[in-house]
Amino acid sequence: MTSAPVIWVMGLSGAGKSTFASHALKYLSSLDGGKRISRWQLLDGDQVRSFMGNDLGYGLADRRKSVKTVALAAHLLSQNGIGVVVANISPFQDIREHVRKSLPGYVEIYCCCSVETCSGRDPKGHYRRFREGALRDVVGLDIPFEEPLRPDLILDTERDDVTTNVHKLEKFLSETIQ
Repeated sequence: MTSAPVIWVMGLSGAGKSTFASHALKYLSSLDGGKRISRWQLLDGDQVRSFMGNDLGYGLADRRKSVKTVALAAHLLSQNGIGVVVANISPFQDIREHVRKSLPGYVEIYCCCSVETCSGRDPKGHYRRFREGALRDVVGLDIPFEEPLRPDLILDTERDDVTTNVHKLEKFLSETIQ
């Protein structure tokens, strides 16, 4: 069996990764079997962390472990013919490169959005709690987010809405994946 694609969506907290990934999943799932993949699964970093309970913190080492855990799950699904859409901050370039080399059919999508805009959205209150001194280990603030060196697709989630970005994914896939 041929490995299925893994669409890896990454960016800062509040950049719109999960929103885009859920819409992308609906689009990909709506494609007919002629596109080779009939089943798709969403792996959201927050859901994976929730499932793991308190076993993973938010420091550098635990963030690295979290990305590798999500990558392993994506790998297993992909090997079994299930397409995967991952939504994960994935702040470290070396880990992303490891994931790229480890997953056939890996497509890296960067949800590009300034930390100022993400902080304004602040869906989980991380940025506010950081400013108040009640939280640390926030990517983009005291943990650096390493800009991707060669993403396959960059989505401007600061300016473009989710529908526009799903159309960009559709166009990208039609031009690159036969």
